[in-house]
Amino acid sequence: MSQCKLPVMAWLVVAMVLLSTVVRAEPPAWHKVAYQVPAKASIAQLAHKHYDLFAFFLSNALHGEGKTTFLQVTEQVRNKIQWRDDNGKNDYLDAFIRSYPFVKKVDLQGMPDSILLIAYLESQWHGKKGKKSADYGYWQLTPEVLKEIQTLDYVSDAIKTTGINKLRSNASLSTQAAQAHLHRYHFYFADVAGFAESDAWLLTFTAYNWGAGNAKRLLADMERRGIALNFANFYHELYAQHLRQPSDRSLKAAVEYVPSLWNIAQLLKDAH
Repeated sequence: MSQCKLPVMAWLVVAMVLLSTVVRAEPPAWHKVAYQVPAKASIAQLAHKHYDLFAFFLSNALHGEGKTTFLQVTEQVRNKIQWRDDNGKNDYLDAFIRSYPFVKKVDLQGMPDSILLIAYLESQWHGKKGKKSADYGYWQLTPEVLKEIQTLDYVSDAIKTTGINKLRSNASLSTQAAQAHLHRYHFYFADVAGFAESDAWLLTFTAYNWGAGNAKRLLADMERRGIALNFANFYHELYAQHLRQPSDRSLKAAVEYVPSLWNIAQLLKDAH
């Protein structure tokens, strides 16, 4: 067998490629939170995982004025999320319990369990909630978003061929479609824009509600003004924009979105 001989510089290039592959293959830090093997998987274990993961993201991403503002808004929306009726019923807690037979088996496709909090917030896990002409189904996806997702090469044939309304009201297919949507946002924030993992996920959650275009425009404006690009500063600027335009419902919803998800995570943990 002949021996392959390469110049030293060529071997260095090969070594650098291999090293970069190893670095890219290293799992994100949140895996250490999510994949601690419990004694027995249960609804309580999942509730605590939701809490631990979100707490991990926030502890890594929040600081300074952004943290102060975030905690302030979290307190402001707490009652709206954690309110219970006279029978102790809470819509988001009921959504979590109702969804458990499905989510305990769902393929998260490498995403954190925290993405499921979006479905609890958006529809309270009702497959036929909303308007078919607008937000509808488990994940409250619009027809425009789904039609775009159906053109992606990497989504399943079932997603490509199933009717929009049937797809949005099907737990499995709508979750797969939402994952494709979230994947595009996360890929941009983490791999294109280069945000740290926790920042990337919190920006992804915000963009799911507010739209990626709005989030990118605010980040571009921050960059022009010399403001460091991270989630904490982004959130503080988002809140400031909301204060300047208090009648803008889209801005109000965007400001309250991640704090609401965090309140749901706390609610689930406290109830289990």
